[in-house]
Amino acid sequence: MKFTIKEPDWKKSPYTGMTREDWLEVSHFFLSGIFRHVKDIHDPILAPRHETKVSYPQPGGPKWRKASERFEGLARSFLIAAPLLHNEPDAKVCGYSMREYYKDQILLSVTPGTPNYLLSVKEIFPEALPGEKAFQHTCECASLVIGLSMCREVIWETYTKEEKDRIAGYLSDFGHSFTSHHNWRLFNMLILGFLDREGYEIDRDMMRDHAQAIVSYYAGDGWYRDGHSFDYYCPWAFHVYGALWNQWYGYEKEPWLAAKIEEYSNRLVETFPNMFDRDGHVTMWGRSGIYRSAASAPLAANFLLKNPKADPGLARRIASGALLQFVTREDCFYEGIPALGFYGPFEPILQSYSCAASPFWIANSFVCLILPPDHPFWAETEKNGVWEDDEETDSTRECRTVTTVLDGPGIVLDNHLETGITEFRTAKVLFQSDNNNLNGYSRVAFNSQFPWEAFDFGGQEAMQYSLTYDEWGAGRKDPLPSKPQIPNILLYGGVRDGVLYRKEYFDFTCTFQDKASIDLADFPVASGLIRVDKSRIPDRPYTLTLGSYGLPIPEGSDSEEEERICPLTGAKAKIVKGAYGQVAMVFYAGFDACSVTVREGVNPAEKKSQIIVGTSRRERYYSYLPYVMISAMLTKKDGRDWTDDQLFPIRKITFTDPQNCGGYGPIMIELKDGRRITVDYEGIEGRLAL
Repeated sequence: MKFTIKEPDWKKSPYTGMTREDWLEVSHFFLSGIFRHVKDIHDPILAPRHETKVSYPQPGGPKWRKASERFEGLARSFLIAAPLLHNEPDAKVCGYSMREYYKDQILLSVTPGTPNYLLSVKEIFPEALPGEKAFQHTCECASLVIGLSMCREVIWETYTKEEKDRIAGYLSDFGHSFTSHHNWRLFNMLILGFLDREGYEIDRDMMRDHAQAIVSYYAGDGWYRDGHSFDYYCPWAFHVYGALWNQWYGYEKEPWLAAKIEEYSNRLVETFPNMFDRDGHVTMWGRSGIYRSAASAPLAANFLLKNPKADPGLARRIASGALLQFVTREDCFYEGIPALGFYGPFEPILQSYSCAASPFWIANSFVCLILPPDHPFWAETEKNGVWEDDEETDSTRECRTVTTVLDGPGIVLDNHLETGITEFRTAKVLFQSDNNNLNGYSRVAFNSQFPWEAFDFGGQEAMQYSLTYDEWGAGRKDPLPSKPQIPNILLYGGVRDGVLYRKEYFDFTCTFQDKASIDLADFPVASGLIRVDKSRIPDRPYTLTLGSYGLPIPEGSDSEEEERICPLTGAKAKIVKGAYGQVAMVFYAGFDACSVTVREGVNPAEKKSQIIVGTSRRERYYSYLPYVMISAMLTKKDGRDWTDDQLFPIRKITFTDPQNCGGYGPIMIELKDGRRITVDYEGIEGRLAL
């Protein structure tokens, strides 16, 4: 199952061929996959499961969890159906009238005594865990009111007053109940905003409290801090739901707060397009990977504001490119339903709050379908932002990479014009060392072409350092390796003279005292990044490794390995090449060995993958040995051979200390593109931010 554009319009959409009609066809495509599992028009939507270890409901779980599974199926699929009904009120899928199905299901779901009833707040509380006050139902109630607003004339206005009151009473219970203190406050705001607009009484002080809290999460550069993290939830939740709230309630009744929400959205769209690559593709990052192209939603949602600043042609190009990234791949679907993964099924990306219907939230980007056909979003010709500028030739641009620095969330974006790949380097990350979320956040960089691989704690990891100590036991002659450690906190030191400084600690708990850390310093070159990292590991002996991006190897396909030596510096390069492109690492200093490792079951795109690994081994305490590890991490999509200048971008390295270990002083790096970069860690401790 995959989507194909029947008649692409390359004139209006020169990059994707997609038009508004194609988006409506995608709506039918998604709903067809969903409704092939609905045997009767009165049946709820229960998405088929391919995974049962992490996602809910679990055996022996509370009955409200089974109800919320059905609620996700209803509300999130409605986010696909509602904009379709807005455009095609008589739409039918698998023989079912979408109008009749959702009108009936919504009413049944809030009516006690029916088989489809979803339970009220009071009925859920007795099953709650100690301290548990907020429930999945609140999230789904918000999706429900978004859908009801999108197709208001088609469904909501056709209910009787008694039916409206019944639905409103159910919504009000959750809207006025407890919520979680991050993006979830927006769910309550939307529920209450919908009720107020429809003439129902709400607690305006409660609404104001939620709204002021949302605005207080603002961190800068258009980004909110969501709970304690920065990820795609920040743009697609805050900037989509915030814009809707402004329309429904904020502009009229909380103008100061609404003005801030609009200001922050307009600030975001100045740079947010640079998070996507030349094809408009989404980079796998953070905990929201299963929602896929929902990441593009804030660009369309910006046009719901009074004074939008997004570029309509660029916004549509990214929204369409991101959607095509997934709907054109068969492996993204399991029995017609978007799989719990990024491409195919991928358990490491899941959360305990995920269920089989959760990926329907991909529909957040379908907010664009409530914009009329003559809106500039649909009427203007597609543009391609920084990538289009490159097509007009700008050969003098430094290292052919456009870099965007976002100090607020601690994110640095790199658009590599030569390869079409987008990388970003993140910080302001903190999780417990055993938290599965480390997978999506604790990386030295993220890449739009080569997604992160799951940590297997085997001592060699993709896109991150791994530290293993030797452990000596009583009476033991030979040491045994301890469990490898992954950094669980990344601090942001800012960009100075083109170099991004960060610091990461291994096994951080409540103090930095005695903890192993690495000072990270990196800057872009045409095909990737140069790393100049300094180890600060007090204990010995240890083995420290750094892994490249993972290269997926399709089943039945082979990869090629190559090794080259730089005639100028003596640096050793390892290259792996396959169907997805190429990954290369060049080792200049601080590494004792390098190798290529085959891995299975850790890559989100294929079962088998390869990474290149650099190893630094230290045996003695307090020995003055190389501290600084200099490497190049390079990628490209095609199979063409690397030139020496592409593969070996460094011409000369000069250390301050005569031993060339980097124990103290600046490190000067002369590049073949003419740049002279100085890496100096002095003062980094005073600039670190979380």
